Amino acid sequence: MSTRTPLIASTTLIILMIVLSAWSWSAIPPNAQVAIHWDLHSHANGFAPKVLALGFAPVLALVLTALFALWPRVEPRRVNLAASRYPYAAGWIGAVGILTAVHVIVVMSAIGKMLDAGSETLAAVSVLLIVLGNFLGKSRANFFVGVRTPWSLSSDLSWEKSNRISGWLLVLTGATVLTALISGPLDVAIFVMIVGTLGTALAGVITSYVYWKRDPDRHAGDGVLE
Repeated sequence: MSTRTPLIASTTLIILMIVLSAWSWSAIPPNAQVAIHWDLHSHANGFAPKVLALGFAPVLALVLTALFALWPRVEPRRVNLAASRYPYAAGWIGAVGILTAVHVIVVMSAIGKMLDAGSETLAAVSVLLIVLGNFLGKSRANFFVGVRTPWSLSSDLSWEKSNRISGWLLVLTGATVLTALISGPLDVAIFVMIVGTLGTALAGVITSYVYWKRDPDRHAGDGVLE
């Protein structure tokens, strides 16, 4: 499975984060406590030293990139993971992209240019849910991306149906959250996000079991790991 495109994209984002940290370094006092967490009203309620605040997101993005790049080498179902390359790449780039968005908020706040941290982050996560949802139904049974239950991993029918339904629900959740952000207060959008993601997870588990029971070609026992 080729990881070239998401590797280039994530590396570019990491470099941009490092450049942003270097650019802002001299503008932030050495002993400053930089805001890294905000409440629902974008009031800072969590702080960290400059080194940690400017370095955490790039380092975490580097760790995630290494994990995503190396996983195809150890995935037991490499052929299926290769067939799931689009949701895999979307999740990879999306995860690093979210960290990049958070890093921008942290840096801008540190130099006195406050952004709406809650709304901006939630909007980025919503877009990621929509993108992932569009690709999820096209994935094939593997151990890294998708609805991974004992039933979906031992039945192609269960995997296909549960991931397709979960994909639709993720798109619906992301779109509803974006609508809530535009038309209502942030706490409503957060509530929608929590209910939507938990509901999607529950629906994925239930549908994977239901379609596993219906599949005459399902595997049992060691078949899960074949």
